[in-house]
Amino acid sequence: MPIPSAAVAALLLAASAPGPVPGPQTRLIIDTETTIAGQPVVVPQAPLQVVATRIGLKAGSTIGAHMHFWARYVYVESGEIELSLAGSQATRTFRAGELIVEPIGKWHSGRVVGDTVLIAIEQVPPGRCNTVRPPAAGNSNDC
Repeated sequence: MPIPSAAVAALLLAASAPGPVPGPQTRLIIDTETTIAGQPVVVPQAPLQVVATRIGLKAGSTIGAHMHFWARYVYVESGEIELSLAGSQATRTFRAGELIVEPIGKWHSGRVVGDTVLIAIEQVPPGRCNTVRPPAAGNSNDC
């Protein structure tokens, strides 16, 4: 059974906490049924493999054009990143404490505004990857 996006957001918050938090505290990070492109969130049919990655990026670096087959949730632990959807003027900056629900099947890219740490969580069929890049000369676009 797929993990609902709210549960993934809760996992992200718990995974990024620096240590014990005194007393119960709750802060809603995101509550959405759509990606940043306005698409419904889609996860693959069961069985699922959950993949979590912590990514450190330096200010000024870029994330080249890529797309995802299924939902990918990215928590901005620290820093700031600007995402752009290909073929549109749509650009949005995400800052520490925000959750990005990346678009599905749409090319997008990023620019790192300040040193940034991201935590990405995705649900994929076992053994499959979720990111594809445009083919470069002589190279495949496999993950």
